[in-house]
Amino acid sequence: PAPVGTGVVTLAVAPWGEVFVDGDRIGVSPPVNEVEVTPGKRKIEIKNGSFPVYTQVVDVKADQKVRIKHKFN
Repeated sequence: PAPVGTGVVTLAVAPWGEVFVDGDRIGVSPPVNEVEVTPGKRKIEIKNGSFPVYTQVVDVKADQKVRIKHKFN
């Protein structure tokens, strides 16, 4: 079978946020600003202290970039 491509989620988070993809902790953005994911629907959660959790579901296709921008204030 042909190898399956990956998609990329690019992140622009201010001032910072803990990033989770499908419940798995990826790291803190910044410095993390790109996450490789397998194609399909992915649940992205961004957490910052006492602010409400920002959640977005994205449908990522192989070899595609999806941008998520969020500002906690």
